[in-house]
Amino acid sequence: MPIISDILKESSKRLRRVAKSPHKEASLLLANSLGKDLLWLMTHDDASIEPPKEYEKNVQRRENYWPLEYLLNSASFYSREFYVDDRVLIPRPETEILVDFAISCAKDMNHPTIVEVGTGSGIISIILALYVPNAKIIAADISDDCLDVAKINAKKHGVLDKIEFRKSDMLDCIDESIDILVSNPPYICKDAQLDKNLSYEPDIALFGGEIGDEMIKLLIDETVMRKIKVLICEMGYDQKDKVENYLKRYSKKAKFYKDLSGIDRGFLLQEE
Repeated sequence: MPIISDILKESSKRLRRVAKSPHKEASLLLANSLGKDLLWLMTHDDASIEPPKEYEKNVQRRENYWPLEYLLNSASFYSREFYVDDRVLIPRPETEILVDFAISCAKDMNHPTIVEVGTGSGIISIILALYVPNAKIIAADISDDCLDVAKINAKKHGVLDKIEFRKSDMLDCIDESIDILVSNPPYICKDAQLDKNLSYEPDIALFGGEIGDEMIKLLIDETVMRKIKVLICEMGYDQKDKVENYLKRYSKKAKFYKDLSGIDRGFLLQEE
């Protein structure tokens, strides 16, 4: 039987084309298939094993650009681990900025009602439930699959009883007065060519319509009509001008923010 170091060496070669850190990814996949952690793998690199069939299958999938997070059923966000599978969008680090703004706004309010549109894996609402314990949080999504995953994560992080999950198209099933509306909506245009990794993520979480900014505009409409105090929303890197122009119809201005790469990432619209 081959030893672990040789298994990883061979797998790393196969993953060079798709992975920035092929040895690390190979190690994560092998440890996961063995039910071990990376420390065990490092201290047993000369052990002889029969590679699990699941490992070979997942290395092959990764070669074909399956996201590592789906293969491990795990993604990191806000220094915590969340369950993910191909029913939901993989959390991105830049969304942590949106959460930071939401926490900051909520702490200045007394028992705020926070609504998340398009909760997906539930990461935003879960972090808010952990950091703003006095808030009423409603997490909405049109997808039953997404709500199932979000509930798994809420239970994992001990906040299942602190979040109300609702199946809703936008805010259709939410009649409450809303203090803070947060969303990382789909904002890619229908005909956009996706990166190979993105091709495995659910279309419903990626494509925002013919132009791409349709849902962002609907969120702005709802914010103005319902007199929501704060809207915090992500957007595409090239959508700042479109959002600014759309806000002119309401004589509104938003505060835009960039991610750590200096790319336009989202905006805050606050009640004047």
